[in-house]
Amino acid sequence: MNVNYELIGWCLIAASVLISLWRRKKSFDNPRYSTYWKHLTAKTMDGFCSFLSLSLLVGGVLLVATEHKDSWGAFILLPVYGFMLFLLIGN
Repeated sequence: MNVNYELIGWCLIAASVLISLWRRKKSFDNPRYSTYWKHLTAKTMDGFCSFLSLSLLVGGVLLVATEHKDSWGAFILLPVYGFMLFLLIGN
């Protein structure tokens, strides 16, 4: 079975951009909250969307970079390999 990881990576990057744009658009609405709990829930969802967007972006970039290791992907993967080496050697 041939899976196109580059296409999956670009889809993850696109999903990250869409979530980020949706979160930014929502922040310009300037909502008024009736209770503290609604405000806290909204802030928690904003944080979750930000974390999800960042995770999808990193995953997509790593997938695309592994497909292009021979050209520009090595510059992206070099810090990742360094961090993996740091974890293997120990703190």
